[in-house]
Amino acid sequence: MALPAPLQFKPLHPTFVAEVKGMDWTKPIPDSTIEQIKDGMDKYGVLVFRNANIDNDTQVAFTRRFGELDSMPFIRRRGRFPEQPHIFDVSNMDDNGEIVKTTNRAQVMLAKGNELWHADMQYHPRRDKYSVLRAVAIPPKGCGGETEFADSRTAYDELSQEWKDKLENMVCDCSLIHNRRGAAPDLYKGVDPYDWSISRWKAVYPHEGSGRKNLYVTSYCYKFDGLSIEESQKMVQELIEHGSQPKNVYRVLWEQAGDIVMWDNTATWHRALDSSAYRFKYKRDMRRTNTFDDGPNAWGENEPGNDWKVKLPKEPLAHEMGTQDAAPVMTAKEVHASA
Repeated sequence: MALPAPLQFKPLHPTFVAEVKGMDWTKPIPDSTIEQIKDGMDKYGVLVFRNANIDNDTQVAFTRRFGELDSMPFIRRRGRFPEQPHIFDVSNMDDNGEIVKTTNRAQVMLAKGNELWHADMQYHPRRDKYSVLRAVAIPPKGCGGETEFADSRTAYDELSQEWKDKLENMVCDCSLIHNRRGAAPDLYKGVDPYDWSISRWKAVYPHEGSGRKNLYVTSYCYKFDGLSIEESQKMVQELIEHGSQPKNVYRVLWEQAGDIVMWDNTATWHRALDSSAYRFKYKRDMRRTNTFDDGPNAWGENEPGNDWKVKLPKEPLAHEMGTQDAAPVMTAKEVHASA
């Protein structure tokens, strides 16, 4: 049997991101094609596949070729795909497939954390490596819903030697509560992130596939060892501003339903853009699958094998209700997100 023609990678940015040409999703994908995609991911960090037009099962099977799958538990809600726990539903739709009309203030504010620069699951003890995001329905052009990426390897390369020396062995405590409160300051007022789950990650790790170093400082970073929270936050903001300069950023435009974007969370940051223009008007049905990192830094500075699950306070606006009921009944992955 003849092997398929090699894939073509069309660069979309001077330092990262490429569109993949020549992918045939209608046939079984050979190992040689998977290896080409891995090589492309190592080089570009973000790959765009136009008009893939695959279904949930194919997306799950494809993602599994790259590693062990992460999953999204359904506790507070059944979810649209209860038989497919590896599908992260990051849409604006309810369990019946209708546009969510809720104006619940807390839910709207919680989702805004995804509009800050982040890497998937940095607030967990084991991080995710690859994310595969598929568009099933998108808003009309001009209504928003794009996804932005930042080249965090080039961001490290462009740091001064003084910064590189300073960051080399620094370790940061990471918190989902801090991220959510950073995007919407009214959330979790009076809540100390240290009373909840904290993951620990170095500011810089080598990227396994390329050998380049990666700046792993995002909106989840709360406090560096040896520094105060105030000093840490000043440093985090300076580094995120450095990494997200326009020259290091690429905005992926979702051209049609069926498009797929795949990225490496150990080589890039990403963020969702403001959803207010389409949230209650048009469906944005996006479905994501993720693989766990299986490399030497998969667990960061956390205890390898101790895969605890992040929990959040029951009521993010408890301070407004005159109660401090902080029963941990909501796991972090249940905070409905966009990407």
